[in-house]
Amino acid sequence: MATGYFLYHLDKTRCGGRILSGASDTDYEIGGIVRQQVREGDPVTCGKHEGLFRVCGGMGDTYEVGGVLKEWAGSLDSYSSCPCRARFVPTVFSHYYESDCNAGRVAEREREAKQAEASAALVGSGAQGEGSDSVKLAPVPVFAKSCLRGAGCTDAGTEDEPQANFAAMSIYQSLPASPPPESSSTATSNEPEQHAQAAKKTKTTSGLIDAVPERKKSLFDKVTGFFFGEAEAMPLPPPPVVMGGSAEAGMAATAGGATAKANQDAAKALMYQMKHLSGPAVWENRFELNLPFVVMGAVLHSMLKGEKSDLLTAEKLLAVAQSGGTVPTRVRYNWVEDPETGRLKAVGYHTSPESGRDQVKVRLMEKRFDGKYRFWGDGLVGKVQITWTPADAPGNTDASGWNTGNQSPQAGTVAIPGLEHPDIQSVTITTTPPPEEKDFRDYILVFPGNVHPPIYIYLSKPPVELLEVDLYSNFTGRARNGTHADHMPSAAAVRAYLRREFPDAKPAEIDRMAKDVASIIIPADIHQKLSATYGGRNSPTQIQQDSRDLRAAVERDIETIRTELKQRGVTDSQIDEAKAKMHQLNQEQGLY
Repeated sequence: MATGYFLYHLDKTRCGGRILSGASDTDYEIGGIVRQQVREGDPVTCGKHEGLFRVCGGMGDTYEVGGVLKEWAGSLDSYSSCPCRARFVPTVFSHYYESDCNAGRVAEREREAKQAEASAALVGSGAQGEGSDSVKLAPVPVFAKSCLRGAGCTDAGTEDEPQANFAAMSIYQSLPASPPPESSSTATSNEPEQHAQAAKKTKTTSGLIDAVPERKKSLFDKVTGFFFGEAEAMPLPPPPVVMGGSAEAGMAATAGGATAKANQDAAKALMYQMKHLSGPAVWENRFELNLPFVVMGAVLHSMLKGEKSDLLTAEKLLAVAQSGGTVPTRVRYNWVEDPETGRLKAVGYHTSPESGRDQVKVRLMEKRFDGKYRFWGDGLVGKVQITWTPADAPGNTDASGWNTGNQSPQAGTVAIPGLEHPDIQSVTITTTPPPEEKDFRDYILVFPGNVHPPIYIYLSKPPVELLEVDLYSNFTGRARNGTHADHMPSAAAVRAYLRREFPDAKPAEIDRMAKDVASIIIPADIHQKLSATYGGRNSPTQIQQDSRDLRAAVERDIETIRTELKQRGVTDSQIDEAKAKMHQLNQEQGLY
């Protein structure tokens, strides 16, 4: 009987690497430092090779991450996916497990290892033939694989490949429909409503229309000068020029502007039409999304390349969707921001089992009473709702399926930096280690009864919102649109603090951990002109001072910009609420 120990972030590998993070809600304090318990798939570095790798293998007990069950990492069962395949050196010896608690899994792994060894020996000796008693192990069926992998092989790729090796891909973007121009004449009682959320109009006894009650101004309105109802869809970001002055100045500067008008029109909609940008039309029907300016990539199951016998069938996908599970795939996609152009671009990642990112969620579309199909996403960032209207839906008079009752012409491309013209050319499947699971927004959507082919989709993250608070790393891939994510405390102060706490940590590890610090979305000009730590204002003396009291640094930084935020309509209570959330996030990260 062997005793194993649970692993925690900052534990080292035997090749000199280190585990970078674990479960944020399961931690253990060691010497005043909060350490997160590690799961399979969590990131780890290597002491001999550059890059980011993953924890492979678990000890049996599971933990749910974004709807996916992951096993806890243990010293007997886990290893790094780095070329060294190094084991880990535990440091928390009060949390242990016995190997016989997982005897079934241990025995299963031993059988798999013996089968693999026997198969390799037979192949090497040439003994595997028609007269052999051995049976060739069947490949693990996957959702998608490269056509370069022959029949019977579902391994992940090891070199960069073009998208064409996997499937034809389509790109869509959610755009608003422009509302019809308001008539100056008195409206009739049978006036059609082009938007379900349009304001109700009532007639007085004189036949005149009552004035629509004034809507309340949201925080976004006050800061930017755009008028969005609080009960409507997510506010849209204004063009950067609005951020330079007061709310009144912003409104005056953009009055009559095409971009401002399009943004305001978009805010009046609860659903946004998915405009087809490139690739084959996956369905001859209407897609709608509840979030504006989100880009979506789509791949139909029927258009996948590779041997069909190696791919999961639609029937298998339906069975998994009914239980809300996951299936393996050898490629997953994400939208990332190009650091050179600032535009979003699609990137594919080879996903081997060792990567810890080879499982994609499979979800069942819900058929509504009106004949439409709907899917609610279960991601942490931006609750997404996708609605698909088939051509034969009740009340749909358009044979193509594109008529949903709104006769307004679709708005043209709106000038939202990074989103209006996504880079949809030359999608590459790369060997770069995939990002964390929380950064993926991809699903395989399956229809009840498989009345239509399953479809794989991946979505960009929604644009940031003013005064939004989150870890700086969580803002990756989200359009800033004239705002900045301001570290509080500064990244430089956090790095100085981490270097004192972890003197053996490598610079790359320190840089990664320094991104897990609270940040707040503020107008770019406030950050550039007033922030105490922006650019050259963050002196070495200030950095060292802040690093020794990170909580006090947050207090000072927020007070530096409070007056300007209040001049733009933000209240003290809203600022204090954001500050409290930043303190909470930093405390959860063990910064104080």
